[in-house]
Amino acid sequence: MFAVLLAGFLYLFVPSFLADEVYPLKYTEYIKKYSTEYGVDPALVAAVILQESRFNNEAVSPMGAKGLMQFMPSTAATVAKEAGRAKYDIFDAETSIQFGAIHLRDLLNKYNGNIDQALAGYNAGTGTVDRWLRLDTFQKIINSDSRGETVRYVKKVKNYQNVYATMYWRELGIENPMKLQGPEVKNEKEQVRGFVWTQIFSNFVNVVAGD
Repeated sequence: MFAVLLAGFLYLFVPSFLADEVYPLKYTEYIKKYSTEYGVDPALVAAVILQESRFNNEAVSPMGAKGLMQFMPSTAATVAKEAGRAKYDIFDAETSIQFGAIHLRDLLNKYNGNIDQALAGYNAGTGTVDRWLRLDTFQKIINSDSRGETVRYVKKVKNYQNVYATMYWRELGIENPMKLQGPEVKNEKEQVRGFVWTQIFSNFVNVVAGD
């Protein structure tokens, strides 16, 4: 009986304690500012930051991508010209978020608002996405059960976008918050609870699998 009560307590209350750790949110002022300026969903910007660096502005990838939104030097230089920035520090949180919003806007414009294609371009580069589109294989690849990096990237970021739009719509200034996809639930807390547990389980599986 005690085990059942303990399990119920953990299911109901652990997500409330861990939500900020599983789905952290920082730099909301910059996210709102540049999302508005460049016409990008702030929940999408937050989702990309979570996936790229978990809001660590000092992050550096093994491939040399840097900052919150993980820009390679060449991409950062290209976006800097577009932003009219002769000098910049890609480790600066505001700069990274500005560049990230610009880059996401450009990708969404290039792919006519298709989020899957824009996110795939962010992760794998537009050359890869253009080749998949040219070969008419993009949808088959992105909707497959493949554990390829780009397929997983697109799915994760879209999931995070839904979560941020539900958990933090007030902080991000979203007027018409999205609702998390999935089984019908009675209220926002139940939605967040389910997705926090999903993420905890996913992280556990990834650790066991060595991802």
